[in-house]
Amino acid sequence: MERKAKQLEERDKELRKQDAFYREQVAKLEERSAEFYKVTTENYHKAADEVNAKFKRFEISPVCVDLQGQILKCYQENTGKTLLCSNIAARYLQCVNQAKQNKLRTGG
Repeated sequence: MERKAKQLEERDKELRKQDAFYREQVAKLEERSAEFYKVTTENYHKAADEVNAKFKRFEISPVCVDLQGQILKCYQENTGKTLLCSNIAARYLQCVNQAKQNKLRTGG
């Protein structure tokens, strides 16, 4: 009986030793994982900043909004009679073309 108790004690001691070892290994892995995550996140943000710096952001603003609204209103009021709106459509087209030319001239 005493021998069994001693074996159990030794087994318990060995298990505690293994438990401590594995806890230490898990802690090391968690530390490495955290460091890897930190480096990866920093690299990601650095790359994202570099890409954003390379590609110029631009704003899009609609052109000829007033004429566009007039055309839509005219088409709604004159369903099936689109020729009645042709003068507004022509002015709208002229306005859009003028905006294109201005963009080409200014390099925008």
